[in-house]
Amino acid sequence: LQEAYDLRVRLYPDRTSYRVVYSEADFLPGLIVDKYEDYLVVQTLTLGMEQRLHSIQEGLERVFRPRGIILRNDAAIRTLEGLPLEKRILKGSPPAPVSIEEGGLSLQVDLLEGQKTGFFFDQHDNRRASAPYFQGRTVLDCFCYTGAWSLTALQAGAREVLGIDSSEKAIALARENAALNGYASRATFRVGDVWAELKALRRQRRRFGAIILDPPAFVKSKQKLREGLRGYLEVNRQSIALLEPGGILITSSCSHHVSREEFVSVLLRAAQKAGRTARLLEMRGQARDHPVLLAAPETAYLKCVILEVR
Repeated sequence: LQEAYDLRVRLYPDRTSYRVVYSEADFLPGLIVDKYEDYLVVQTLTLGMEQRLHSIQEGLERVFRPRGIILRNDAAIRTLEGLPLEKRILKGSPPAPVSIEEGGLSLQVDLLEGQKTGFFFDQHDNRRASAPYFQGRTVLDCFCYTGAWSLTALQAGAREVLGIDSSEKAIALARENAALNGYASRATFRVGDVWAELKALRRQRRRFGAIILDPPAFVKSKQKLREGLRGYLEVNRQSIALLEPGGILITSSCSHHVSREEFVSVLLRAAQKAGRTARLLEMRGQARDHPVLLAAPETAYLKCVILEVR
């Protein structure tokens, strides 16, 4: 635990919230620990780690001295080992929500009810890297969750942002985050089905200077690969069609069953079906607090591609 924490401190000396333990990649298979300022969120995803939870908690208290520890063992993968799904507080009384800082933004995070452990640290570096592409543009943020990408765009000089997500709770928090950072007048967040909203925006002949696609995993098993690739093809095709000439598409896949080559191939076909030409500007992966163990290729799961579309 101390080695994992030391690595993050070296990688991000100016940050206080990040993933501090990433399972096999930190030589602790089945253990996830995310640090939200003075609070820790823990997942034990294997029987071996579950049996050592008491020792893990002792170690976490010794290394981090947190004000609170939340157990988010509600990940479906636990059922593969016959483990129950549960959420409970191991220490303290964490506020709801907790406030974290990312790149000068203040973000509210729901550690008990939010997706995964509450926030997606794996896109941190990509959000920071994307900033130069937003200046002066109108931005569409699909699957926007609580607004981290949207607020990054506004911070970087976007004219305005429209964020869409199917979760009412996430949209409510996105609106809070926009107001907290002084961007409420330039940010519109609404609850909606992204697929239906993209079609409606095309009917309205809307155009955007930049579009962000950060969807949940479409391919959760090898058996779902073909179906999931069709999903990526369609959502990217519809988004590309909404971009103005010279527009930017920032699109991601968090499905480890989808290779980089397969994802890029899907994007090429999406551009062709939309009758557009795409130029690859950046091919990125997950943030450095999610290192990759070479012997465990599934630890390299995130693909983030930045395209210019003409």
